[in-house]
Formats: sequence, structure tokens, C-alpha cells
Amino acid sequence: MKNLLLIVTIITFSSCFKEDQTIKLPPTAGELKEGVVALTGTYKYQVFYDLKTNKSVKSNLITDWDLGFSCSDTSWYIILNNSKLMHAGNTFITDFTAVTSSAGLEMAFDASSGNKDSLAIKNWYHINDILPVSNNYVYVIDRGQDETYTSVGYKKIMFDTPAGNSYKIRYADLDGQNEHTLTIDKNPNLNYVCFSFEKGIVDIEPPKTDWSLLFTQYQTVIFDDGTPVPYAVRGVLQNPYLVKSAQDTTFEFSDISINDTVNFEFSSRLDFIGYDWKYYNFNSGSYLVLLNRNYIIYNNDNYFYKLKFTGFYNKAGEKGYPSFLVGRL
Repeated sequence: MKNLLLIVTIITFSSCFKEDQTIKLPPTAGELKEGVVALTGTYKYQVFYDLKTNKSVKSNLITDWDLGFSCSDTSWYIILNNSKLMHAGNTFITDFTAVTSSAGLEMAFDASSGNKDSLAIKNWYHINDILPVSNNYVYVIDRGQDETYTSVGYKKIMFDTPAGNSYKIRYADLDGQNEHTLTIDKNPNLNYVCFSFEKGIVDIEPPKTDWSLLFTQYQTVIFDDGTPVPYAVRGVLQNPYLVKSAQDTTFEFSDISINDTVNFEFSSRLDFIGYDWKYYNFNSGSYLVLLNRNYIIYNNDNYFYKLKFTGFYNKAGEKGYPSFLVGRL
């Protein structure tokens, strides 16, 4: 009778799962796996990477989007697609038709750190009680470059007072041609809803719980003899949703354990991992990886991971293919 009951229980429990359905679990703690991401030699792709599954979960061409609109319930940030080296300037003019040029504007780009005080599009609204109210300023957008370093051109845009959980935008060419308006609804599953001047709302970012790192080209500040200079680099930005990282140069990578995490100071700065885990060797004419750098990452699945870069070229010798070892602690 007991055996019969056990058989019935197993059959009943098994019937709860669809045929061929599998359950994905995090990698076993301590198990090291190899990872590689394909940005390609022209760095034309952005790749979203998930540490939990050790897989690229989504990719897009850098030219696929222009602006990102924050989906947070409490913020109305608007970001530029930094992978295209975009800039924006506030005209402080409220007459949309009067703006026909970028001449004389102070054009800025978003800080790669993710610091919201250092966004190019800021002060587009003020708070009335707890609600954002548009200042109705017209912004000029330099859409940056494509992967061949060809200029994409300019647009002008105005961000209207949002209603509920939506943005409303008005945009056109600088000469007034191709004018459109669009309402953009927030999506609580994403960090940002992305927008293209050609295509409108575009599907770029995966759900914020499904990725850890973004491998991409981006613009940052490099100091040349003490002078800050905007510069295009290729590296890693971390998911702003709960992901934090620390760097270590003292431990052997294989020896780092969960007990060591208390010794590290973690940062939520988006470009903390960044690009300088490699350097360009002028003697060899190639990028070399700093093999003594370890990264410890607190992921949004509530696990710690360790990561170590091992290369920047594929087997054919083409650049733009960062490789690494990764394991859950």
C-alpha cells in the first residue's frame, strides 16, 4: 500500500511540470566557468550579460537607440546612449520652432559613473509638491557616431510634463522637418525604456533582474597631462539595479571565497569595473589584460561572484572579444 501511494505521489508531482521543462539553478559555488562576449572589432554591439546563468542574455547594435527614460516610481531621469558618444545641450528656450541650430550651446555627455547630477539632460523639470512639472526647455541632441565613426546628426526635443507614469516628448530635425510627438510609459520591470528617433520605443534592455553586466563602448573622461578629455573606451558597466562590485589585486583568484567578501569595499558606480582591466601595449600593437585584477560582484540574485578577465581577442586574433573566468562564491 505504501509503495502504491509513493508511485501515485511521484506521478502527481511530475505532472506539474511541462514535458522537457528544466529548472535553471545558479552555478555550483566554487565552480569556475569560462565566459566570452562578442563586441566585434568595430565595437558595434552592446551585450547584456547574466552572471547567474553565465550567458549573454541580449545584445543590440549601438545605433539601435538614442535616449533612455527612467522607469523608477520616484525619478524622471533621461539618459543618452553613451555607446554612440552622444551629447546634449539645453537651449533654455521654450519656443520649439525658434531652435534651429546647436551654435553656441554648451554640449555635454553623461558621466559614465551613472551620477545623476552629471547627466547631460537635467533640469528639464521642477518639482511642484511631489509632482514633476516640465520647464519646457528645448534641448539639442547630437546623436553621436555609428560604428564607422560617421556622424548620425542632430535633433531637437522638448520633454513635456509627464502624466501619471508617462513621459511626453516632442522632437524634430533642427530645420523643423519630421516633427513628432510620443508618449512613453514607464515599465517597472526595466531600468529604462529606450527610444530611437527613427523607430520610436525600441526593445533594448532586458528585465532588470535578468542581467548583471553590460559590455559596451562608452564615453568617459581621460586626463591628458591633467586636462580632462572625453574619450571612447570599451569595457563593462554594471546593472544599476542592486549590482555592486569590488576590486582585488592581492588574492590568488582561485583562493577567493565567500568568507573574503567582508574584506572588500563594494561600489555601485556604474563604471567601477570599467575599461582599465586591459591596456594597449604599443610595443606589441595589441591589448593586454592585467591578470592580477580580480573582481568580486554582488549580483541582484543575492549571490556573490568572482570574475577575472583573461583576454580581449578571439581565436582568429580579432579584438573586441573580452573573455573571463567567473564563479559563484
